Amino acid sequence: MKSHLILQTKIFEGLKTLIFPQICIMCGKTNGEICIDCLQKWSGSAQKIRFDLVPTFSAVAYDGEISTVVIKAKEERNRTAQALLAQAIARSLFSLKEEIDINNCLLAPIPSSKQAIRRRGESFLHPIMKRVIELDFQSNTDNRIVGHWTELLSYRKKVRDQASLTSAERHENLRSAFKVSRFLDCPVILVDDVVTTGATLKNAIDALRERKMTVLGAVTACASAHQLLIR
Repeated sequence: MKSHLILQTKIFEGLKTLIFPQICIMCGKTNGEICIDCLQKWSGSAQKIRFDLVPTFSAVAYDGEISTVVIKAKEERNRTAQALLAQAIARSLFSLKEEIDINNCLLAPIPSSKQAIRRRGESFLHPIMKRVIELDFQSNTDNRIVGHWTELLSYRKKVRDQASLTSAERHENLRSAFKVSRFLDCPVILVDDVVTTGATLKNAIDALRERKMTVLGAVTACASAHQLLIR
């Protein structure tokens, strides 16, 4: 009886694949959840970006195709998209470790807005942060970087969507936007999905430093092309 159920399950899965073939979440081709060509764009080593407040690393050059994956991670909770972002952030963390000592640091993700949390049910970076920690624990003990993360920041005011704003407007939009929920006497590494103008990171750092907290660096999954030092 059990063997019949297993066979039926396999047949059902096969039929489901024929009826609903897996398509690449990035280019839309029928070639698995992420095709080889698109995966290559997510597989590069992390590098330092043009952000001078703290050492900051990113792993993927942000463009229109990459943005589709970020949106799927944010709005659809697509697990493949979340995994790609987590792996990119983990590579950025490893590169940051090569430059400075970040052992015993606390990872602090940039928070989602209150409106986004109501819509999605949680900050979209939460499942990604959990995966980053899992990747860290799966690594060799000698290469382990950090072991924990927490929400330290929240929005003190309503902010506009950044997508359509100029660089100057983004900085003004986020001026004094963050507040720190509690003081923790340990160094902090900020984590975000994408850095474009650096306005978000700058204002998050300002908020933490106002509370006399030490920010050693920042890591993101993606960075706009002009932020990358070499590509």
